[in-house]
Amino acid sequence: MVAVDPALRGAGHGSALMRALLMEGREAGAALALLCPATLPFYQRLGFGRGGVTCRWSAPPTAFAQSGTGASNLRSGNLWSADPLDAAPLAMLRRPLLMEQNGLPERTEALWTLALCPDGEPADLYRNEDGYLAVTPPRDRRLAVADLCLPSARALKSAMALLAGFQAQVDRVTWRGGSDDPLALLGGDGVALECREEWLIRPLDVGKALETRGYPTGLEECATLELKDELISGNCSSYHFQVVPSGGIISKTAQVPEPPARMDTAAFASLFTGHASARALWRAGLLHGEEKMIDRLDRVFCGTSSWMPDRF
Repeated sequence: MVAVDPALRGAGHGSALMRALLMEGREAGAALALLCPATLPFYQRLGFGRGGVTCRWSAPPTAFAQSGTGASNLRSGNLWSADPLDAAPLAMLRRPLLMEQNGLPERTEALWTLALCPDGEPADLYRNEDGYLAVTPPRDRRLAVADLCLPSARALKSAMALLAGFQAQVDRVTWRGGSDDPLALLGGDGVALECREEWLIRPLDVGKALETRGYPTGLEECATLELKDELISGNCSSYHFQVVPSGGIISKTAQVPEPPARMDTAAFASLFTGHASARALWRAGLLHGEEKMIDRLDRVFCGTSSWMPDRF
């Protein structure tokens, strides 16, 4: 948490603190900084850009009472109670999602504790061989899903049956997910998007970030980026970027026929995570370059929508 004494605000103390922290991160070898903002303008001035979303969905329990998801199917799904303080098996269930989604962090022990003990008390955890669902005790006729990983049809149907079983206790079920959340897609009448928040990301080492990012399988493409960074002078450079099937390569000698695409760190952040396409940034005037270069960037940075359920 970052705060300044009310009597001392406006003197730049918060900015100085954040600038020092970002430089520490870069010197320690970090490629990116990521946060959930309480205020947007403050962090935008420090070079952060929109990186992805966290959506809060809600639905009545009856929305999950579809054909084939009743109590008998719940038993056939082999859901069982599990220990929310043992995250190791959950991390294994979650790993395939990390490989195919954009934005999901590989959780540390602290992040697992925040996810499964959101109010300081362990949630009720249910799992099977495919996935898991953690819920907190109902409160004010609402049931909150603390965390979930439902990567298969069997895991989804079992979870929906479990949630439908709360019809007599709650009026709404809430959970966090992405814009194409599978529970929202499968749910019936009453599914609603209650809140959509954006989290922020900032490049600390652009070259390292480009080299370690994942790219579409089998893609061979090249592009040139020219970045403006008012805080970290080491990021201000032209990056001749070549994507090969094994990953990304930064080259000072690669030949790209079109002039470089020019952007600041905030635009780079949204492009890097896939939160915004190169063409969308170009049309908004946040990315400058010739259309052929924009097409190259769209091919390089294409992917699924970037989202993250975690808050920290």
